[in-house]
Amino acid sequence: MRILLVIALLIGYGSLYPGDFAAPEAGVMKEFLTDWRLFTSRGDLLGNIALFFPLGMAGILFASHKQAARIRISGLIFLSLIYAFALQLAQVWLPSRSAALADVIWNMVGMALGIAAAHLIGRRPSERMHAVDWASLVPLSVLALWLLTELLPLVPSLDLQKFKDALKPLLLEFHFSFPAAFMHASGVVVAGSAIMALGRRPVSWLAVAFILILAGRIAIVNLSLDASLVLGMLAGYSGCLVALRSDQTRLFETAFWLLLVAWTLSAITPFSPAQGGTFNGIPFATMLQGSMELGIRGLAQSLFIYTALVWLAQKIGLSIKKAMVGLVIWSCLIELIQMGLLGSTADVTEPILLLLVGWVLSATQNPGTPTRQKIRMPVSQPRPISEIHAGMSGKRALGSVATGIVGCVAIGWLIMRSPLTPYNVRELVYEGHPLRSLLLLATLLYWSAGFPVLIAQWLARGEMYLLSFPPLVLLHGLVAWMMLWSAVPSEAIHDIVGYPILAWPWEWEVLGRFLALFSLWSVAATAGVLVGAWRILPDAKSALLGWVMGACLLIPFSYYIVVVVASTDNLVELMASNGSVGSFLLIGLAIAEISFGGTKGVLGVILGAAWKRWTVAWVLGSGILAYLTLYFGTEQVIVKYGQVFSALQFLLSSDRSHLAQPNELIVRYAALYSFLITAIVMVQYPLWGWVMSASSQSNMRVGGERLPSSAAE
Repeated sequence: MRILLVIALLIGYGSLYPGDFAAPEAGVMKEFLTDWRLFTSRGDLLGNIALFFPLGMAGILFASHKQAARIRISGLIFLSLIYAFALQLAQVWLPSRSAALADVIWNMVGMALGIAAAHLIGRRPSERMHAVDWASLVPLSVLALWLLTELLPLVPSLDLQKFKDALKPLLLEFHFSFPAAFMHASGVVVAGSAIMALGRRPVSWLAVAFILILAGRIAIVNLSLDASLVLGMLAGYSGCLVALRSDQTRLFETAFWLLLVAWTLSAITPFSPAQGGTFNGIPFATMLQGSMELGIRGLAQSLFIYTALVWLAQKIGLSIKKAMVGLVIWSCLIELIQMGLLGSTADVTEPILLLLVGWVLSATQNPGTPTRQKIRMPVSQPRPISEIHAGMSGKRALGSVATGIVGCVAIGWLIMRSPLTPYNVRELVYEGHPLRSLLLLATLLYWSAGFPVLIAQWLARGEMYLLSFPPLVLLHGLVAWMMLWSAVPSEAIHDIVGYPILAWPWEWEVLGRFLALFSLWSVAATAGVLVGAWRILPDAKSALLGWVMGACLLIPFSYYIVVVVASTDNLVELMASNGSVGSFLLIGLAIAEISFGGTKGVLGVILGAAWKRWTVAWVLGSGILAYLTLYFGTEQVIVKYGQVFSALQFLLSSDRSHLAQPNELIVRYAALYSFLITAIVMVQYPLWGWVMSASSQSNMRVGGERLPSSAAE
């Protein structure tokens, strides 16, 4: 009954929006009562049908079964007819709305279609009781919403010219959008998982759906075929086949993550930051304004995404409550990002719609009967670090760190006296106190490359620990600042983060700018550690969720402070396109790839032959990808000091008068990358050993059960 009431209230809200009641003009009431035109516009027709469809469906699925079916349906139709007429009559007093008796008729058509759909879903195990196949209800709804998303407005045309126009974007005007293609691909994978949940063969049924969508795109008005749709659906179909052949139980997990990423990409595309963000606090305002057809299509897509995500989260073992908390937080983060994007408006509608979807799905768990036992998909669990390696004691790890710092000081002393060392690196050491500077810089190296290991292990605990990522990044930056501020001349810091221009006391402005810059390293390095140690972390999925939530908060602030309001162009001029968002993210990706290679290297050293076989390939592949990422993320043509050079030449050359040429540049990069990987392995080796030892002693949780101490040893 509560669901029926909520649906009725939403229908009333949509019908009476924006609520600007005023006295009607003369003759409006008579025109309303005497106008019997059945067709006003295609958008109104579809909107009025869709408006009452859920009411008809819910009226059958959630109504009391004490009354006979015919009496219940008759009463539902009669009350809905009165309600629809009352809403249209109220629109006479709304100058911004157009009241029409035809809308009442189409409302009843939507009601009838909803009732028919409910009867198709329902089944009769006995003559007395009408029960709903609740296990099939949600995947059927996901499939229906997917088809609606691809085929709305569902109005076919037999015009030959329409067919030709629908094929032009594919054959004559090639246009490809990666976010759109990714959304189409994820939709196919989600549909395949829904078909499998219904006990059907996804291969054949998806092929039929694919052909239906292609034909519908050609025949239905306002739709067309383009490369994004065709290539995206083909990629999704191929990916679904691969997932089914390798491990069918992973299909739900794959579908969930693909859809989550596709939703995020489509929401923040095009990514063009701008100042002065806007926010719409009126629920469903964007859907109710403008074209009704576009509003329905947007609503159908949102319902498909949210319904599928909540359902898939259940299929991979999460409860609705946990899934809703995570998805609502994620939705709010997306809306916050949209406040800073050109042409985008943050809207309160999406989180509200997501909450409504979760509430309805929680009510579909067959109320009045015991809750069906949640089935965990038998996915292959990663081997936790407590099972793999006994690790080392805290004293031994601390001794290894101290020995490494002393070794770094000795190596740094030699590097600073090498003629091959870039001049901008030699300037980092105080001339009067080189040993103190080198000692602090060596400690900074261990702190910068080692603390992400502890952050990853902290996030892998799950639950409330997932919210700790931003404060941990802040702590990471603060300690690094204190070491760097004491180790290098202030001019060296100012050359990177800029000179203070806000007249703040002490070093607060420089500190803030440094924290914004260092947070990029902290976030990216943690990502590399998480992905590199994915198979051995106890709850890598939860850790990645915590990282994503924190990264979405930190990266926009980092970009704004480092690039948009920079007080020096020393960094911005090195980025491609004068510090574009894409170049900023590419540089962060390169850092993550280097961190990933280092983590794979240290785990290969620790974990033995099973990991060493792939360690070299991972490290080499990460180095190549990092170079390509840096190449595209940095500026290729810089005119400065009377010379023309690239950003990589500026960073890797020994001095300004001896710029490295392309072949030498690659050699220098390879040497630098090898040095960084070696440094990360040296730094993280004792930390991973200590973490493994601590995890073994605390009997880490594996698959929901505690591992006994004997098994850990």
